[in-house]
Amino acid sequence: MSTPEIDIAALATKSLEIALGVMAKNGAGAADVRVDVYRNATANVRFARNEPTTAGESDEYGVSCWVGFGYRHASTSINQIDEASIAGVAQRALTMAKLSPEDPEKMPVLGPQTYGLVPTSWDDAVATMTPADRAAVAARAIARGDESKVKVAGFFERNASEHAMQNSEGLIARHRNTYASYTVTARTADDAGSGWAGRDVWRLADLEDDILSGRAIDKAERSVDAKVLPPGKYTVILEPQAVYELLAFMIPSLDQRAIDEGRSFFAGKVGQKLFADFVSLRSDPADTAIPGAPYDWEGMPLGNHPWIVEGRVNKVTCSRYWAKKKNLEPTGQPTMFHLSGGKADSVEELVRTTKKGLLITRFWYNRMLEPQSIAVTGLTRDGVYLVEDGKITGAVANFRYNESPITVLKNADAMTRETVRVAAGSGGGWHVPALRTNDFTMASASAAV
Repeated sequence: MSTPEIDIAALATKSLEIALGVMAKNGAGAADVRVDVYRNATANVRFARNEPTTAGESDEYGVSCWVGFGYRHASTSINQIDEASIAGVAQRALTMAKLSPEDPEKMPVLGPQTYGLVPTSWDDAVATMTPADRAAVAARAIARGDESKVKVAGFFERNASEHAMQNSEGLIARHRNTYASYTVTARTADDAGSGWAGRDVWRLADLEDDILSGRAIDKAERSVDAKVLPPGKYTVILEPQAVYELLAFMIPSLDQRAIDEGRSFFAGKVGQKLFADFVSLRSDPADTAIPGAPYDWEGMPLGNHPWIVEGRVNKVTCSRYWAKKKNLEPTGQPTMFHLSGGKADSVEELVRTTKKGLLITRFWYNRMLEPQSIAVTGLTRDGVYLVEDGKITGAVANFRYNESPITVLKNADAMTRETVRVAAGSGGGWHVPALRTNDFTMASASAAV
């Protein structure tokens, strides 16, 4: 991080003082005020066709100010942190709040909160990566591609973020985290085979980018001469990335308001056993596998929430507004999820114990078909392999699938013990296993490689 160091907590305190002064000056001393101060340092390198293509870096501070009174509220933000700019952003938030329509669901700011201790998710090795360090990631992948005579393309990004929140009712929150994300696609020289690998980590030592590059190349080489299979129901082994890409569609339905309003698949089903016995899903910022901030965007504490326990829907998220309306306990809005409970040692074990099925690397171009049943459609991508009598016997052409994560978890019969943090991008943090499930619907063949 090359920008001169500024104490984020002190800047949040100063920003709140300035904002409250603006409110008092404008006769709005009773307004609710929340300020968020952040520092976001990110850098990346991109390569394609075995050549580096672009690189970028940014390091900036920012301040946002939320103002609310009555049923009106508004927020504005700025990436300048001098006192005049902070006063200006507070003034704009107040002006916009006065002009905004009333919001019957507006909630007051929270008072002081107690946050649980969470393990660190900050790694100096990520925060201090140099341009040469980042270029080395691309260079290793390109060298692998050249050696194998395979075309590689990829993207590496590192991010170091700090955040501090304070409000007019005395809430104070602060957190910092790092992450590094690497994804790589490999294609054979004749474009007949394609492979992919990727993951997110908060600690650079866990990235293993060279192993990921090798995995993508191996998948590409093994996906040539793909045979076309007919549409139908298949036993499938989903690698972790494919598991995440389906399960992410399920999370919005695990919501109390959606359930009460009849918009969720889980309406009337909380407490019921819907999935395989070994399926458990939780969010916990103290989870050492995927640590996170102990609070959400409002400053609401995030605790250990077991959403699904041994196949049973145990609890669902609930916003502050809906909790007040229904006399329930709010949960906060988590962004980190951990699916666990499997016993299989590895993907290789899932393959060895499969009579006939498909091994799927990931899905692509996934879209919701029908929210009530959480039916999703998309395409397989970057490596589909036929499994027969416990062995991979060849490559299979891509499919379009139509399936629900509900059915996937219900029909699952095995899952790996190990979970990994997948490449989720802006989807938050996900630690998931590979799993095997039955009667997965492949709707049609796809000509794309």
